[in-house]
Amino acid sequence: MKRSVLVLGMLIAAVAFAAETLTVDKLLKDRETLDGKDVVVSGTVSEYKQRESRLGNPYITFKLKGESKVANIYMRGKLEGNAAPKDGDTVEVNGVYRKEKKVNENFTTKDEIDASKSDTDAKKKYGVKVTKRKAE
Repeated sequence: MKRSVLVLGMLIAAVAFAAETLTVDKLLKDRETLDGKDVVVSGTVSEYKQRESRLGNPYITFKLKGESKVANIYMRGKLEGNAAPKDGDTVEVNGVYRKEKKVNENFTTKDEIDASKSDTDAKKKYGVKVTKRKAE
């Protein structure tokens, strides 16, 4: 009996501490606190692009729009078929937020969520999930 109560308590605690889905506006309001942290953010896709680097590696960029603020999304790899969002779709992005990231001497991004799959921790569920398609 004590064991089942302990297991139940642990499950309740795990659910309570599960990642809260943030809005883009809430994320950027708390940018100092959330810098470098894992986040789950919901918003509307804008300027969705799938590209290849000079070395031939596929990647995705897009803007994630909130009510009044916009975050930048980056993800290595590509999304195909129904997994690929389109402009106007609502998505959830799971990744690491950085208020500023220096890519090289000539390029710095601000307010970026890196949704790339983790090479070091397979348990992390980074990525982009379409939650609502734009009405056609």
